[in-house]
Amino acid sequence: MTDLAIIYSDLFAKHSMDRAHPEKQARLDEIVKGVKELQKELNYSITFFQPEYIREEDLISVHVIDLIEKIKAISLAGGGMITIDTTLNKHTYDIARLAAGATKQAAQLVAEGKTKKSFAIVRPPGHHAETNSAGGFCYFNNIAIAADWLTNKKGYKRVAIIDIDHHFGNGTSHIFYHRKDVFYLSIHAHPMYSYPGSGYPSEIGIREGKGYNVNIALLPDVTSTDWLHSLQFGLDIVKQYKPEIILVSVGFDSLGGDPVGIMNLSPNAFICAGYLLNQLAEDTCGGKIACTLEGGYKIDQLKEVSKKFIQGLLGNKPFILNKFEKSATSEQTNSMLNQVRKALLDHWKF
Repeated sequence: MTDLAIIYSDLFAKHSMDRAHPEKQARLDEIVKGVKELQKELNYSITFFQPEYIREEDLISVHVIDLIEKIKAISLAGGGMITIDTTLNKHTYDIARLAAGATKQAAQLVAEGKTKKSFAIVRPPGHHAETNSAGGFCYFNNIAIAADWLTNKKGYKRVAIIDIDHHFGNGTSHIFYHRKDVFYLSIHAHPMYSYPGSGYPSEIGIREGKGYNVNIALLPDVTSTDWLHSLQFGLDIVKQYKPEIILVSVGFDSLGGDPVGIMNLSPNAFICAGYLLNQLAEDTCGGKIACTLEGGYKIDQLKEVSKKFIQGLLGNKPFILNKFEKSATSEQTNSMLNQVRKALLDHWKF
């Protein structure tokens, strides 16, 4: 059994938008460089796998056929625009299917016991894709497709999705908003200041899903200390859910200076985040975590930050975590966390 499965293909470079668009192949190039360095540096087995294209039946389980056909038609026509920031070229339909397939494969490798940890390094990202619409650089919702496959085809009753991207994963949240077999936790920039303008703590789900949607919205320029305290707060709720497997939407766009972000995290926040996620998985589901890449556009730091995240994910406890744990949370962030408590008092223990 490999310690970490990496699902990646050079074919992801075929999808491209405007030359100046922040979501470009150079992001993945830097992350893959980091992974290859870790292969030499760590006493862990890190194995690369080639992704498989998602089947249409798996797409239809999450997305309406009209959206699938629309993306296919625009690609076959040579490309075009869905929204001002979400454009297609002739390869986009196929490469979006490959990203979804890679994410499902990451979940499948973990579910079938071939690895305890996996990371699909993909583009385009997926967590903004709704059942019936694309947007926010996303076409198909990669992680939602994987989670739905786990519940429908593998019989999982409790799948947790943890979204640490800078932006609220509106698509993922809404797809499972009425369900309790998929728990969604998102820690993100406050919707008053950031895309997509939703993800308030009061958005907790409906019907059977009420209480299984947890949004931690943080104010601009949040520090690593406050972000990590907030993440741990959310993970304590997930622990009560007792997930059978954990899926993670990994975004590095909360780094200070990211061109589309308003947070101020240091790279060290991500080695701590990886370690906290690993500990949660060890405590609840035998260490089973499948990750997929979402955002992160500060290209000159992506190699470093991805290496740190993976080191933490593999169980390397960073010394700096002790410093963060001993630091106090700001009054502003405590206020944000109190909003989450108030919204969920009837559902979880605090």
